Amino acid sequence: MILEVTGDQIAQLDDTDLRTLVGYVCEREVRVHGYSPSTVTWGGHQNASDGGIDVRVALSAGAAISGYVPKAATGFQVKAQDMSRGAILKEMAPEGVVLPSIVELATSNGAYIIASSAGSLSDTSLKNRKAAMAEAVKGLASFPSLTLDFYDRRRVATWVNQHVGLVPWVRERLGLPLSGWRPFEDWSSSPGSVDAPYLLDAQTRLVGPSIKNVDGLNAEQALAMLRDILAKPKGIVRLVGLSGVGKTRLIQALFDDRIGLGALARSDALYTDISDEPDPVPQEMLLRLVSQDHRVVLIVDNCGIDLHKQLAAKITSSNCQLSVITVEYDITDDEPQNTDVFKLEPASPDLIEKMLEDRYPAIAPPSRHVIAKFSEGNSRVAFALADTAKHGESLARLKDTVCRAGDR
Repeated sequence: MILEVTGDQIAQLDDTDLRTLVGYVCEREVRVHGYSPSTVTWGGHQNASDGGIDVRVALSAGAAISGYVPKAATGFQVKAQDMSRGAILKEMAPEGVVLPSIVELATSNGAYIIASSAGSLSDTSLKNRKAAMAEAVKGLASFPSLTLDFYDRRRVATWVNQHVGLVPWVRERLGLPLSGWRPFEDWSSSPGSVDAPYLLDAQTRLVGPSIKNVDGLNAEQALAMLRDILAKPKGIVRLVGLSGVGKTRLIQALFDDRIGLGALARSDALYTDISDEPDPVPQEMLLRLVSQDHRVVLIVDNCGIDLHKQLAAKITSSNCQLSVITVEYDITDDEPQNTDVFKLEPASPDLIEKMLEDRYPAIAPPSRHVIAKFSEGNSRVAFALADTAKHGESLARLKDTVCRAGDR
């Protein structure tokens, strides 16, 4: 199915992507249980000395969790090759000495799990792998307190399919992207690093009928309000504003846990831009997500009001876990039913100057000031002007460039 990955596809991931994927599903798992993804850590090269742990979940002692992350202290060893009995013994207890990281998990009443993408095991083979793991640590006094398990590629695939927002990520890593559908990444028209900081603007930027403050909300307040709506199943938001004011970038920031509290899970994000002609179309994708009872934040960019109404009606009438936010430049006063409608206003000149400083450090401050003034809060126009200045064209010709940028 289009929203599932298979064990064979998991087996095609390289070492780094496999470790990253296990880290992502661990983050999602702890979020489902109400804990912060900051409790999940991983990194380093697959074959580097790692103390026996590639991905670590470290919740507070006694924290309740179950399922694929069975204990508050859980360590994953991630391998892109199959693990025989001998390989397991060597991995867990080289030269017969159990690794300190595993001893620590045992004394913490924790769990140690090997995730292997190469193996596809029968029930008997799985029992043999787990028996080898138990053999490696049987000499520990705390052995009875240690939970052991082995995830082959089919179990990893089943785990990933619990978090459908990660399916597009896996497919993209394999060169098999969904047509027009994208996982969390930089979706903006002026893409940069997905980890680039979102610059907060003290100037009021978000207004809407549900905002009681007549002065509207600044960016940080806006993020908190939008997150609160979309974190709940059946949350429906429509974000409108002129082209270039930063609507898509604001949506990306909803998933940035460096800003405020309650960031949405990146693995829940599923994005499309109507101009990319997605297949399946958003209505069909929504039906599939509803039928499979997935938790997803569906983001539909350049979404006309009629399509928004169709999506909102389906979510409202369904018993589903979905939330949806649609984005459009249309700034009419149309307020569709069961929808929180917000309008994003242009950015302040100070914010535009800061964005230019970060992206175009070679442009002198006086020129940045001129560009910010001419752009009138439109980042797309500002970046087009900065590209002109970067290539040495006279800023005296800014008016022509403004006109061209505004037509994009």
